[in-house]
Amino acid sequence: MPGWKSRLKQSATEMLKLPPDALLDVSRVTCVDGKNVVVENARRLLKVESEEVTLDLGDHILALHGHDFEIILVTDREVHVTGQVTRLEYIAHGRDVP
Repeated sequence: MPGWKSRLKQSATEMLKLPPDALLDVSRVTCVDGKNVVVENARRLLKVESEEVTLDLGDHILALHGHDFEIILVTDREVHVTGQVTRLEYIAHGRDVP
């Protein structure tokens, strides 16, 4: 059950008609031209290979599939990846990660 802070943020977001990522701790994935990916609010990197990058987003896992991947920047809550993206996969926790 969410705490009172979480409920307050949810209510404020709805009342002010803000996008969910403005106040809530949700992830945002930006993919530009299939070559540059920025993942905000990523918890941790799970797998880094030239053909796959997998990130833990908290309640979901994001798998980037393609080739020539390189991690350009990692901060406490953001990851920048370059390479040729062929597929993005959003997986709910509890399912097997490919």
